[in-house]
Order: sequence, then C-alpha cells, then structure tokens
Amino acid sequence: MSDKDLERAQAQEAKEREQLEQQQAAEFSESMDKVENALTSSEAFIENNKNMLLMILGAVVVVVLALIFFLKSHNETKKEANDAIFKAQSWFERDSFQLALDGNDDFEGFIDVAKNYSSTPAGNLACAYAGLCCKNLGKNDDAIEYLKKFSADDNLVSPAMYGAIGDCYFDANDVKQAESYYNKAIDSKNDLIAPIYMFRLAMVHFKNGENAKAAAMMEKLKENFPRSTEGRDADRYIEYFQNKK
Repeated sequence: MSDKDLERAQAQEAKEREQLEQQQAAEFSESMDKVENALTSSEAFIENNKNMLLMILGAVVVVVLALIFFLKSHNETKKEANDAIFKAQSWFERDSFQLALDGNDDFEGFIDVAKNYSSTPAGNLACAYAGLCCKNLGKNDDAIEYLKKFSADDNLVSPAMYGAIGDCYFDANDVKQAESYYNKAIDSKNDLIAPIYMFRLAMVHFKNGENAKAAAMMEKLKENFPRSTEGRDADRYIEYFQNKK
C-alpha cells in the first residue's frame, strides 16, 4: 500500500470513528434528555405516581377488601356498618372526597363510619378511605392519622398503605419519615408495590442532592425487580444520576 493509500485509509478510519463518536454522543444526549424531562419537576413526578398508587389502592382496597369484609358480615352491627359505608364509597369513586369524608343528612361519611363502627371490618375500611380522602384534599396530618388506624395483614394492602403514609409525609416536607415508610413498603418485597417505592425513594434521594444514594437504589431495583416497569428503565436513570453534577 502506497503512502497516499495509507493516508486515505487513515483519514477514512478517523472520519468513521468521529461519526461513531458523534452518533454515540447524540444517543447519550437523547437518553439523558428523556431522563431530564422525567425529573424536571418533582411535583409532576409525585402527581404521576400518586395516580398509579391510587389506582392500585382502588383496585385492591376498594374492591378486594370490601368484598372480603362484606362476605364475612354476619351480625346486625356489621350489616349496619356495611350499609352505612356504601354511599360514601360511591362518592369516593366519583372523586367527591369531601362529601365522602363528611357525609350529609342522607348518609354517614367515612369519618362517622370509622367512629361509630370501629369494631367492624367496615369501620376499619372506613379509616383507609378517610385517609385517602384527606390525602387527596391535601390534609396530610389527618390522612396520616386515619391511614395509621387502618389495619390489614394482606401483603399487598399493607405495603400500599405504608407507601401512602410515606407520600403524606413527603408532601408535608418530612423527608425522614417519608423515607421510613417508603422503606417499610419496600421491605414487603411485594412485586407490585416495592418497585414503585424503590423508584420513589431514589427520586427523593435525587431531589436531596444524594445522587450516589439515588443510583444505588436504582441498582437495587434493577437487581431485585428487573421485570417491573421501574426496573426496565433503571439503567438510564443510573447513568443519569452518576453523570449529574
């Protein structure tokens, strides 16, 4: 090969290498833009994931638990409690949270059901409803109080409630307590709930400027729940956290 041929080959190789580097840079930039857009507003993040959580709670708490509790109702007190909560539930499902919470002259709201029928399954369920109503109304302290009163042994409902309590603390700017309850939701190792709150906790770390912690949480999410929606996107968030100054 002549010197000119060698120079042309080297020039072509350099050009191709430069084009490859430009392409890789463009792909990286595009990937980072997607992550940046997802993280631009922590309020938007909380709002989007709150809707997801409420959907889960709606499907689990409202339908499954209500059905179980109602099927177990045998005595008159339990029947009265079930009848009392029914109308409040219908208003909750229409997003009329204040009305569902307080009730009116025609029916008892969740607050009264929780108070007047505290010994019944429906009264217990009313605490969960009342907490979610207060949460949607921005009454974080009241929401926490009612959500903590609700008791459930179910491995889906309990972690979802822990997460909801964590959200209330986060909204109230009590990050330490929020992290505590997010970790309780994560410790359940529930395939549906835990990934959501691992992702949420990573975002909390990121918002606090703890990028290394955020990346570590996403690594844990990727390792433990690779098939989850959050786990499938973990790599690009990890890369973003590690490169963000």
